[in-house]
Amino acid sequence: METGAVLVMEEKSKIRMRREGSKLFIGESPQLIVDLETQENYIRTGDRLIEYHRKVGLSPDLLAGKRANVLETALKAYYMQACETAEGIRIAEEYRAEKQKR
Repeated sequence: METGAVLVMEEKSKIRMRREGSKLFIGESPQLIVDLETQENYIRTGDRLIEYHRKVGLSPDLLAGKRANVLETALKAYYMQACETAEGIRIAEEYRAEKQKR
C-alpha cells in the first residue's frame, strides 16, 4: 500500500486510515497508532500518547487492498477495542480525580 489516506466504512461513519512508512494511523480521536515493524502501538487521545499492549496483526496483502472487506472488519475491531480502552482510561482517571477531592 502506498503512503496516503484510505477511508474504511463504518455503520454510520468512516474510519480514516493513513500509512506513513511503517506506521499506520487509524481513526482520528482517539487515534490508534500501529508500528507494523515493532508492534509498539499507541493510542493518541488529545495531547496524550498511551501505550497499547494489544497486538494488531495486519498482513501485507490486507494493507495492499487485496481483501478490502477483511481489512475493513479488522480495522473496525482493532479501532473499537482502542476506543474502549481509551474510554476506560478516561473513566478511571476521572474516578481517581474525584476520589482524591474527597
